[in-house]
Order: sequence, then structure tokens, then C-alpha cells
Amino acid sequence: MPQPHGFEFALVSDGDTTEKEWRELARRAEDLGYDALLISDHVDQRLAPVPALAAAAEVTGRLVVGTYVLNNDLRNPLMLARDAATLHALSEGRFQLGLGAGWYRVDYERTGIAFEPGRVRHERLREAVALCRSHLAVRAGGEEEPTGRHGRPPLLLGGTRRRMLSLAAREADIVSVVPALGPDGPTDLDDSSPARLDEKIAWVRAEAAAREPFPRLNHLVWECFVAPRPGPVEEALARAVGRTPEQLRELACFLVGTAAQVRETLWARRERWGFGYVTVPAATAERFAPIVAGLKGR
Repeated sequence: MPQPHGFEFALVSDGDTTEKEWRELARRAEDLGYDALLISDHVDQRLAPVPALAAAAEVTGRLVVGTYVLNNDLRNPLMLARDAATLHALSEGRFQLGLGAGWYRVDYERTGIAFEPGRVRHERLREAVALCRSHLAVRAGGEEEPTGRHGRPPLLLGGTRRRMLSLAAREADIVSVVPALGPDGPTDLDDSSPARLDEKIAWVRAEAAAREPFPRLNHLVWECFVAPRPGPVEEALARAVGRTPEQLRELACFLVGTAAQVRETLWARRERWGFGYVTVPAATAERFAPIVAGLKGR
């Protein structure tokens, strides 16, 4: 697998902020050196993703704005492609489209949309990806590479099971490997253990072996704490998830340590799995900033 060109860092927000706080977060993310600001997509969150990202793009000049990830079942694929192309143009090539099959039961209950089995949601996503890519390529003048203002926006697909990761490896510019999620939230923390990640990355490498360029690999961190004395935080988090601190350190969905320890952990994860694009919660923006400064572009 080709080595990544350098570390890239994104913040992801749950969209439960005021309008003023959202704009301030976008400006601060850019000032701190982050590459991207992403937003989730759930019916109950305060800010809707697409207009929120348009506002974030307006108050920044370099920052990529993106979705992590839009629920495909809540949108018509062609209308979604229109929104994506418009936002990409308005941001002058700074939009990243993250798309998923949908997983959170509440989103379906609130909208009255049937929560179909995973294989059905996956097939709808596969069809939507093909339609979106075709429409975006036409809007971009037939350009297939995500070349900023004059090309289509890069596509991020993520997943945990082989079927979804195989689709991502074939179609996406960015592949995000995430722990197992059920209809009500995380179901298996061990799904982010080293052995499981070895297996998942092997699937991605096999499916994307013939692609050029090879897709960027995204590493989503659920809980991230950087502190001079991280021991008490690590112990509390380990108790909360029913693990020992030693076991917690093995799970890639968590990242706890001093700045030096976190940098070392990210280097090790990139060396083993190729994770060069790292996404952390927006709440940790300030504390994680020294990591960004120390690893950016390396």
C-alpha cells in the first residue's frame, strides 16, 4: 500500500452548537492548523449539515468543510449531488462529501422512514454513490479527480463490515474505518482492537490494490484526551467502558496520553494501518492542537 503523503487532521462536531459558536469553531479550527471541519447528520441535532457548512466556508479561507456522514436514506441522491456541487463551488473547492447507509434508529423514527435491514440500506447507498459520482463528474466537466474548484468534491465512505469497506475501497477517495455501530449506538468496542483493524485494512487493501491514487485512510477517534498527567483520565475512561487502562490503550477508538505519547501512538497507527487522516471530536480542538502542530505534513 502506498505511504500517505503526510498527516491531515479534522475536527468533527455533532452540530449541537449555537450559530455564533459554530462560526467561532470554524475560525478557531483554521487558526489552530486543522485541515477540515466536519459535521455529523442526525435529525435531532441543532444545525443542519449543508447550510452549517456553507456558513463555515464563508468565515474561513483554507479550511475544508465536510459531512461525517450524511444519511443516504434521508436524501434523494440527485438532489444531494446538487447540494454537494453547489457547496463545493461556493466554498471554492473546499467541500468533502461524507456519505453513509444510515444506522441510528432515532433518525428513522423521527422521519417516519422504514429502518430496513443493513443489506437493503447498503444497496441503496451503492446506487446513490454511482448516481452522485456521475452527476458530480458532469457538473465538474467530466473531471474524475477531486481537483478542487474545477473538479468534483472528494467522497468519504466509512464502515466496519466487509461489504461496506469493500464498497468504500472501490469508490471513495477517503476510506474511514469505524468500530461497530448498532441501531442505538456502539455495540462492540473490541471491533477497534489491533487484530480486527488488521483484518479490516486487509480488506481495503485487497479491494483498492489496483486503484491509483490509493484512497486516503481516515482514523476516527471517539474519545480523545491530551494532558500532562493523563493517568486519572485514562483510569476513569477505562472504568466507564469496562476495560483496564492497558486494554483501553489497545482500542483505536480512544486516544489518551501526553502530547508525546499521543504523537507516538498516531505514528504507530499510521505505520501499521496507514491512518494518515485523523479525525477527533471538536471538543478537544484546543488540547489536540499541539499534536496537529507537531505532526502536520509529516
